[in-house]
Amino acid sequence: MRAFEGNVRLEGARLVLRPFGLDDAAALIEVIRAREDFLPPNFPCGLEAEPLAWFLREGVHKLQRFGLGIHLAVVGRDTGDLVGTIGLFKVSWEHGTSEVGYGMRPGARGRGYATEALSLVSDWALNGCGIHRVELRAMVTNGASIRVAEKAGYVREGVARGAERDSDGVNQDMIVFSRLVTDPPAGDGGQE
Repeated sequence: MRAFEGNVRLEGARLVLRPFGLDDAAALIEVIRAREDFLPPNFPCGLEAEPLAWFLREGVHKLQRFGLGIHLAVVGRDTGDLVGTIGLFKVSWEHGTSEVGYGMRPGARGRGYATEALSLVSDWALNGCGIHRVELRAMVTNGASIRVAEKAGYVREGVARGAERDSDGVNQDMIVFSRLVTDPPAGDGGQE
């Protein structure tokens, strides 16, 4: 078994993927106040200082500590501004598999950031972490995420019918994509 060890920092042309920390509190508060819809479901939605501090100091890092996944902040390389999140989860070291999920702030969408972040984390997982397969699922109605997957070199495998329940309690169909360690590296990470 290989875990996501150490202080992970992945650098791309315009982005840096790095662990969340206390310095991200102001940005996270701004996101929560604006009710932006890109955070993973396990992120806080309240503005209480102590729970936010605990989450940024410890909670967000639990997956990594136990070798079960990793959450990374996606920040602008030149500005350090939080533009999104990306993470690996549902890791099976026995099978060498993982799922990936990402979300970009509304003001950062359509600029190719998701594609760049997805390419960075996928290449790292497949070439440096002992993962053989990274799976990505996108709602059949989410055209932007489907384009991101394709531009990041993911192969469409099929539709998982009724695979994910939405906020209204309705099960939605998901397109399943994957990248394998034997696949060629992602393209240039062009515009979303």
